[in-house]
Amino acid sequence: MFQTKHEVTVFNSSFIMSTIISITGDLGSGKSTVSGLLQQHLPYDYIYTGAIQRKIAEKYGMTTTELNRYAETHPEIDEEIDATFRSLNSASGLIVDSRLAWFFIPASFKVFLKTNLMISAERIAQDKRRKNEQYASVEDAAHGIMERKRSENRRYMELYGADCANMTLFDLTVDTSFVTPERVAGIILEAYQQWQAGKSYTKAFLSPQNLYPTRSVKKLWAWDMTDQPVQAVHADACDYIIDGHRRVSDALKENQDLLPVMYLDSKALYSPDMTWGEHVVQILDPEVIHEWEQFHSFRYLTYPTKS
Repeated sequence: MFQTKHEVTVFNSSFIMSTIISITGDLGSGKSTVSGLLQQHLPYDYIYTGAIQRKIAEKYGMTTTELNRYAETHPEIDEEIDATFRSLNSASGLIVDSRLAWFFIPASFKVFLKTNLMISAERIAQDKRRKNEQYASVEDAAHGIMERKRSENRRYMELYGADCANMTLFDLTVDTSFVTPERVAGIILEAYQQWQAGKSYTKAFLSPQNLYPTRSVKKLWAWDMTDQPVQAVHADACDYIIDGHRRVSDALKENQDLLPVMYLDSKALYSPDMTWGEHVVQILDPEVIHEWEQFHSFRYLTYPTKS
């Protein structure tokens, strides 16, 4: 089992009653694979959006493809799917793989699996089972994934007020970019056990190679050494270091695959007229990022851009 000495105190008023793990995250982040591994350790049933869609399609005498087309002009289909997930609030012993299960089942242990955009694109481009997600190249896949993610986030926010880009709303976030599904499942199981027991635990594990600096390497202060997780802000699909540059630097030098992180709310105010998310995007400096790469002898797979 994955062990960590880094903890963040979390208070959850519903941990005693809930035996539901809801899993969402980026395309190609390994949600279904990890869900299958969790089932090997927990006597839980596995429910995912595709299975629900098939049951509804059978009821209407359609294939799932026909149902998806029908749903484009019949919003009651989406409402029926949503209602199915809401009905699970009274259930127990479930692993639910769905983009909005965390929102419709608020008492669940809410897990977000994230992965680097280029790795996600490579996984999807190589996965022939994704018949509806075929791309001409990895670059096309990356572009399509990003556009779909932004579109879905806007739509879910408009329809439900579900902020899928706010990492602080999840009980656990794990970066699957450079680790095995078995490692990810182990992290989830340990955190879930701590959460159920009402104990403190680390809420996010991210790859140092996917954390972007907001400070020059010339300002890696010696006193920036602590057992507390690195503080980061998630903005426009990227994670920015707020506090803990020295700790991330050391993790890169030591080739650590994951680092304990605590997310700050990107919508919280940095100043009277600016949020943390707006602040990190405003101070984004490509020279600082390239300097960081040269100092640590590595290259980011993708780079943040000012929108």
